[in-house]
Amino acid sequence: MLLKKLITPLFNHLTAGTNTKSLQSKIALLNSKNLNSIPDYIKESTNNYNDINTVIREYTKLATINNVDFIALKLSSLNFSSTIINQIIKTLINHNKKILIDAENVKNQPLINDITNDLINKYNKIDVQIYKTYQMYRKDQPNMLLDDIKKYPHLGIKLVRGAYYNEDKKTNLLFTSKDETDKAFSKAIDIIFDKQNKQNNKNKSFICTHNSNDIRKMIQLYTKNKDLYNHNIYHASLYGFIERDTERIIKSGIKTFKYLPYGEMEDAIPYLIRRLYENPKILYYYFK
Repeated sequence: MLLKKLITPLFNHLTAGTNTKSLQSKIALLNSKNLNSIPDYIKESTNNYNDINTVIREYTKLATINNVDFIALKLSSLNFSSTIINQIIKTLINHNKKILIDAENVKNQPLINDITNDLINKYNKIDVQIYKTYQMYRKDQPNMLLDDIKKYPHLGIKLVRGAYYNEDKKTNLLFTSKDETDKAFSKAIDIIFDKQNKQNNKNKSFICTHNSNDIRKMIQLYTKNKDLYNHNIYHASLYGFIERDTERIIKSGIKTFKYLPYGEMEDAIPYLIRRLYENPKILYYYFK
């Protein structure tokens, strides 16, 4: 009972509800505010037939939703099955959707990188259809980002800090201080804008941050050459976060997105716990 009392208001505040009907209502609401949506089915780490079929049905529904150009995809929700993943990717692309592959924990990330690289080679030959996520709290990510920019003519970049610190902090793969992560993220923003100048507009990037310093820097770099960056640099944040900064980003001219997780409440618990860990002040609004 106590867990439900805690989870329910967070679920209502940070997700788009339990089904595609409630999701579409949130999409319409965001559109009215000049915001775009990235639907994100919230189930993770499936390994049985019924759950996988549920995930397949949800992504099949997402493919047909109007006013959405991008869909988030967790590979663990499809048990990392290449056959099923390619089936879903083809369905989404056939409905003119582009796909942002979510990063996950250290244990699963090498496999996610391998599958994502294969998808990039297969689907990003002419334009960016697949976006790879770079978690900048990892020590290896600045070099991986630079290597991939050199390797792939059409690279989709999704830049994040990372959401699995509490789970992965003992792996020795993460920076040990927030300051180091902040510096790595800021460096990655420089890389994205610099390489965009030199890549003849072939790369496309989502800068996903709630950090005011990052947002200020992104806007400053963007406004120096709006014509160059207009269709290649986007911002994304989580639904329920940074409303004031989001207004500033929209006014700057950067196309702005909100991640819209949806699904059953019990499936949302890992997502909500990660949000609580990164921003415990959320609780203040419900229990002050």
